[in-house]
Amino acid sequence: MSHNVRESNILLCGSSRVGKSTLINAICQQNLIKSNQSLNSNTKTIEQYSFESSFNNSIHKTIFWDTPGIESWNEDDIHNYMDSLIEKIHPICMIYCASPGSFALVNHLVWIVNECHKKKIFCALVCTNMWSGRNRQIVIDEFCRILNNVHPQIKSTKEDGIIYYDNVALVTMVNSIEYIDEDFNVNKPQSGIDELIFGIGKCLQRDFMFAWLRTVSHNKSFWKNMSSKLNILFQFPYEKFNNFYQHAENFLDYLFSFDDDVADYQCTTYTNTKDTDESIFLDAEMIEKPEDSHESKLKFIVKSIELGVQLSEVLAQLGATGSNAVKSETTNEQEIIITAKFNDDERLKAVCNLCQIISYDQVNCTIVD
Repeated sequence: MSHNVRESNILLCGSSRVGKSTLINAICQQNLIKSNQSLNSNTKTIEQYSFESSFNNSIHKTIFWDTPGIESWNEDDIHNYMDSLIEKIHPICMIYCASPGSFALVNHLVWIVNECHKKKIFCALVCTNMWSGRNRQIVIDEFCRILNNVHPQIKSTKEDGIIYYDNVALVTMVNSIEYIDEDFNVNKPQSGIDELIFGIGKCLQRDFMFAWLRTVSHNKSFWKNMSSKLNILFQFPYEKFNNFYQHAENFLDYLFSFDDDVADYQCTTYTNTKDTDESIFLDAEMIEKPEDSHESKLKFIVKSIELGVQLSEVLAQLGATGSNAVKSETTNEQEIIITAKFNDDERLKAVCNLCQIISYDQVNCTIVD
């Protein structure tokens, strides 16, 4: 039986002994194979960490590319090397690691982030071994300072302990394995890994996101702990998603393959905008809804803009996948028409019936213990 082999490539940067290999083991939950390779005729070697997973008749290979000693290079060396490497492997993203116990304020990270920015490569700046020293906040602050300088137009946001710079970069800290200090009776569990995986995934382009999810297909903790967020991200009916998330391979098959259960979706190939037949990425797939797909909608008329905002928020909580508010053409300037889309017909009917019952003004609802 022939197999279709696909690759996902990820840049891994940072000094030695900062926990890079421990981090990627925690992310992938796989035994990674280490090897060395030279890039073209360049005398500098690069370390590879790789593993393979099978999906139906396809084999998915993940390769982490780690350049030892890059922190000691000059600016020209880093620019030339990063440029050649990115052109060769078309990475999903770049993960940079620094540890509180060995962190120094150096220029090489600025050069790396600038090079990734030029090539539109997503950057994840990670403080590893967060309990190994007191400087973890210094590491985070320095990461943010660098990103603020590279992306001055972006206002950062924070969610689940992760600082996001739109869809171009993130900053976070993790504890890849259990931390134990017997002298001070300190015991800290693994933390931040699931949130990091999700954070990277949701910021990537859809084709890259699916390749990233294949990389973490064996991480049961991630699929279990982040199931509700994944459900919202993919806008799947909850019942269907709940049947899949416990078995990541089944869930990924649902995403990436044609099946009777995915009649509402079609697979397409993402191609480069340049005049070439080469895909922009070796594992470039995305899922789109066909143009003629059925969407159910509810229409509401409210008497004020403020009430329209509140209603839109409530509808989102009730499962609306999108809503559109426009001013009514009546003489009442405050009247707003809201159209809410639902992918789940049963949920749409339930929301509609509830609104009709409440409109009779004979229902009084309050929250009780």
